[in-house]
Amino acid sequence: MNQAVLFDRYGAPDALYATDLPVPVPGPGEVVVRYSAIGVNPIDWKILGGDLRAHVSMELPGGRLGVEAAGVVVETGPGVRRFRVGDPVVRHGRPGTYQEYEAVPATQEADELTPWPARFSAEQAAVLPVAAGTAYSALRQVQLHPGERLLVHGASGGVGLAVVQLALLTGAAEVVGTASARHHGLLRRLGATPVEYGDGLLERLAEQGPFDASVDCAGGPQLTATAVSLVNVPGRRVTVADFQAPERGVPFLEHVPLELASTLDLIGHSPFELPVAARFPLAEAGRALALGMRGGLGGKIVLFPGR
Repeated sequence: MNQAVLFDRYGAPDALYATDLPVPVPGPGEVVVRYSAIGVNPIDWKILGGDLRAHVSMELPGGRLGVEAAGVVVETGPGVRRFRVGDPVVRHGRPGTYQEYEAVPATQEADELTPWPARFSAEQAAVLPVAAGTAYSALRQVQLHPGERLLVHGASGGVGLAVVQLALLTGAAEVVGTASARHHGLLRRLGATPVEYGDGLLERLAEQGPFDASVDCAGGPQLTATAVSLVNVPGRRVTVADFQAPERGVPFLEHVPLELASTLDLIGHSPFELPVAARFPLAEAGRALALGMRGGLGGKIVLFPGR
C-alpha cells in the first residue's frame, strides 16, 4: 500500500489525516518514485489554509500537499528514457509529495525530477528544491556579481540560509542577514554578518551599508522599506515572501527554468548544507506543519514515510 496524508477541506493542520492508497501505476512518460524523505515548506500550510486557492488548483476531497522530496524510481512507464528503475531522484514542483509512492512526469520539459547527487543524504536532497532553488532564482533576478554586497532579510529561514550560502559561492564580498538573535551564531558560521530585527533596524542596517542588492525571505512593510531605502535600483531587489511588496517597490520572485539543476551545478562539490530543525513520521504531518507555522526554527522540517 501507499501511505499518504490527505485533506478534504481547507483549514488548520488538524485537517490532515493519514490513510493508505493503492500504489500508483505509471502512465506514458511517467515514473513511480518511492520517497525516502519529504520536505515541509510554508507553501504547504498556505495551501492547506486556502490562502493560495486562486493560484494553486487543488481537488477536494483528497487534497495532497508537498512540493519537494527525494526517493528512488521503482517503476517506469511507456516511453521513458531519461530514468531507470533504481535511479535516485529529487522531486520538485506541483503539490503531491505527502505520500510514499507517486507517479511523476519524467521528461525534462516537465521539470519535476532531477537526479539526486550522491553527495547529499536523503533529507538534504529532499529539502534542496524549495530553499536552494528559490535562492538561486532570487540571486539571478537581482543579478548579484562577484565582489558585491548583499542584504538578506529572513536569513535564518530555509530560503534565507540558502541565499547566504549561494551568494558567497558566487563571490559576494559580504552578506548581511537579518534574523533573531538566537540564530546569529549559525549565520556567522556560514560567513554572514547578522543584524537583529526590531526597532531601529533601518539605522542598524544603514551602518552596514551600502548594499548592491537585496533578497527578502520574510516579508512585511518594515523589511520592504529597508530594502527600498538601502538598495537604489528597483531591479536589484526581490522578495520571495511578500505579495504586497511589489506595490512598495520590491518585485516578486520569478523562477528560472531548470532551477534545481542549475542550482546543483553552481553548488558542485562546494560545502553546502541546510540545517534540519525537526523530523517527523509522514503520518504526523499535521504536527510538523503546526510546528512550522509557529516559526523561528532556524532550519527545515522533514517527513519520513514508514510504519
